[in-house]
Amino acid sequence: MSEHGLSKDQLENALRFEGYGRKSAPYWFLGMEEGGGSIEELVERVKLFDSVEDLYSAHAKLGLEETMHRHVLTWRVMSKLVMAMEGTPDWQETASAREYQATRLGRKDADTFLAELMPLPSPSTAVWPYESLYATRDEYYLEVRPKRTEWLRSELSIHQPSFVICYGKGNRRFHQEIFSDVEFVVEVDGKIRVGAREKSTLLLLPFLSYDLVTTALITRIADLFESTKRR
Repeated sequence: MSEHGLSKDQLENALRFEGYGRKSAPYWFLGMEEGGGSIEELVERVKLFDSVEDLYSAHAKLGLEETMHRHVLTWRVMSKLVMAMEGTPDWQETASAREYQATRLGRKDADTFLAELMPLPSPSTAVWPYESLYATRDEYYLEVRPKRTEWLRSELSIHQPSFVICYGKGNRRFHQEIFSDVEFVVEVDGKIRVGAREKSTLLLLPFLSYDLVTTALITRIADLFESTKRR
């Protein structure tokens, strides 16, 4: 065991964490990295987590199952976006989005898979809690991101979800590295970009916050793909 509490094999397992939900689901969400994060938490995750987790079960393993019922901004916007694209009549209602988040988002028997560009959770890109693993965030990116990019490209080709929703304008260049063979078209007054790869429709969205991904924008996105049939 190393000084940071992780063996080499355990660190490799942490870096191989894939995400939450069902990889064969029709909706994939792809962000930058999970929130939270510390060496202590990472040690617990390695001990308890499988490579793919149910979002509720994963939080329950950490004693945080009540988080699923809390207002988590990105989760709430994800919930509304999926419900709108599915044609759920009351998707704009807070109670409906709260219920979807608590019972359907990132679940192994449901319609979403939540993945990240980078596998280690962090409070923000301005904070680096893993100096004992990689001296700097840049060193971590340099070593891990190429492998992660290739893994994501491969998994997306295998599973071919109906929609891949990439979010965070600052992450756009990294998302486009995954889809380097795709030409994206600007849509919805320049607010999103849309591409296609195999059977998947690819969406590049801003960060999932209420001021950037508004109710009006979600409505227009749902309208844009109203004729797209799920597999």
